[in-house]
Amino acid sequence: MASIMKDVIMAESYSSQYILKDSLKKDKVKANQDLLEDIFKVHHISRTEFKNSLVFYESRPDLNKKIFDSLNSDQARHRNDLFAPQVKAKPFPLPVK
Repeated sequence: MASIMKDVIMAESYSSQYILKDSLKKDKVKANQDLLEDIFKVHHISRTEFKNSLVFYESRPDLNKKIFDSLNSDQARHRNDLFAPQVKAKPFPLPVK
């Protein structure tokens, strides 16, 4: 469930930062739902299974805390990678004719 939640949180962040501001996307709600459906396909679950799992974990604060602690520690481990300056790749030299 932690990996699914990580992907859902990332998708929500992407949606709020890009999809909602994209003037070319007419149906922003559908674009967001399509993004979530893609996540469910990757993890081989249905929307109903995800919702049922979410209800279960919300009813079990002890397990829910473990998931979010795991997500938090994963984010902390990768924080430097996310905000590190990107090294530009050197262009390939063109062959001399």
